Amino acid sequence: MKDEQTTEELIEHGLAALEVAEFDEAIELFGQAAIEDSSNARAWFYLGLCYFETRQPDLAREALNRAVGAAPDYADAHYLLGTVAGATGELDLAAESYRRALAIDPHHHKAEEFLIRTEALLASREHYRSAVRLIHAEKRERDWLNRAARELLQSVAIFKDSPAQNEFARLAREVIASGNRVMIPDARASEGPFWSNAVERAEAAFARKNWPEAASNYKDALDLSSGHAFIHHALGLIYFELGDAESGVSAWQRAVDLDPDYDLSAIGQLGK
Repeated sequence: MKDEQTTEELIEHGLAALEVAEFDEAIELFGQAAIEDSSNARAWFYLGLCYFETRQPDLAREALNRAVGAAPDYADAHYLLGTVAGATGELDLAAESYRRALAIDPHHHKAEEFLIRTEALLASREHYRSAVRLIHAEKRERDWLNRAARELLQSVAIFKDSPAQNEFARLAREVIASGNRVMIPDARASEGPFWSNAVERAEAAFARKNWPEAASNYKDALDLSSGHAFIHHALGLIYFELGDAESGVSAWQRAVDLDPDYDLSAIGQLGK
């Protein structure tokens, strides 16, 4: 009983140190408590928390694993294990730990919140990886360019800071180099001469790779009518060429919103 009391006193003193962010002292106290009673899950948990707060993820994971080993139904320990895994980029392990926490305590709101975030990151990562596989495939499949662009858009839509952002410029150059053009036959008559003239000027500047002039004229056309996917797509290509990935993504997303079947590998052009 005396040892138990001593362990609990160490934990209470450790909590007091933790409350005022005296992490070195807290680590010493929780570590001593864990030595006194290696089956005390709370001592291991708070030791793991201190290691995490002091950016020592390996030691944090070791302590938290001891915590769940001593008390498998310790929901907070599983949650914190997930947080440590997420901080080191181990998203699958993080999601698994959050699910375990929720299986023990369905009302663990933090575990639920972080599981949703982690699953979103996993989905974004999968779209990104799919795009990269298409881009770097030794033997490219038909429509690979359009599919890769859509996978990148999906990745960024889920997670704004996805590394997919870094692939759009490469893809834009592929689209431009392909020379694949799709005629837009009915837009000229429906939108009128001012709109048509703005688009024609934009297309001419685009062909010369005068990106600022092309962007200016496409924007003039948008001021007259913003409902054509091919203009937003062309603007996206221009933004990527100018190094403005965020605006490029927004433009391509708008193109897909307007026309879910739009071919992102083709450059739209007014029919003659």
